[in-house]
Amino acid sequence: MKGKRVYIVTNNSTNTTEEYVKKVTKLGFETLHEANIISPNVVMVDYLRRHPHYTEKGRVYAIASGGVVDTLHKELGVECIGGGAHVPFQFDGIHTRLLYSLFIQPDHVPLNSTFLNSVDVSKEVSAVVVGYDPHFSYNKIMKAANYLLNPSCGFFITNEDATFPGSRKDIVVPGTGSITASIRAVALPRQPIVFGKPGEKLQNYLRESLDLKPEQTIMLGDRLDTDISFGNRLGVATCWMRTGVHKEDDVKRAIEAKDTDLIPTYTFSFEEFYAN
Repeated sequence: MKGKRVYIVTNNSTNTTEEYVKKVTKLGFETLHEANIISPNVVMVDYLRRHPHYTEKGRVYAIASGGVVDTLHKELGVECIGGGAHVPFQFDGIHTRLLYSLFIQPDHVPLNSTFLNSVDVSKEVSAVVVGYDPHFSYNKIMKAANYLLNPSCGFFITNEDATFPGSRKDIVVPGTGSITASIRAVALPRQPIVFGKPGEKLQNYLRESLDLKPEQTIMLGDRLDTDISFGNRLGVATCWMRTGVHKEDDVKRAIEAKDTDLIPTYTFSFEEFYAN
């Protein structure tokens, strides 16, 4: 795409931008740099720099993975508490450092008769950050809910993808949205700030940071409720790629329901492209 600016706008917060560059370089995209990677972590750091009172205590309660933890520590010097065990995680056979870096402190609370007395929220935090956490637990819901009783405590969510695509079509892989739904429920009436697609914060970030020209921009993605919805709300052309959790029937249902938020401008299939 000579002469074009290319950005990877991802809802995946489990890696840092540095790690993403290494990944896309291996895939052959050698001209992309950290500035070309825009994740919820990037948007969150920008927001927190503009609103420093959410980091004034130097500590947040993070129900999240290593990408969030490392980014907050590196960019803002913020300590994260609340994480699970520091172990590697296998997903679809790929060894990925999804989890907890050197800077996160495990959150172990026994579920027994002394449970309520064991829930310690004495460490002050400036915010609760919720992302993908395969060690998510009832204990973490409870701590987050009690931290959020403080109206000055920030409530931030990386993204809300309900599921992930997986190699097995007969298995549902719960995503970040399954975690954030429970935190949202116990935090009512408080509403979080969401940094991923299709949210407003990410839209504003792109408009302000990239000098975006909608008439010259196209959004490619494989999720209707995040990628295509985001592009449509942003006012750019959209192209649905048939590589994710949604299928052609989902597009047809959106068209029948006249749900313009989910209807792509174009569709693309690698199978059909190479077949021709």
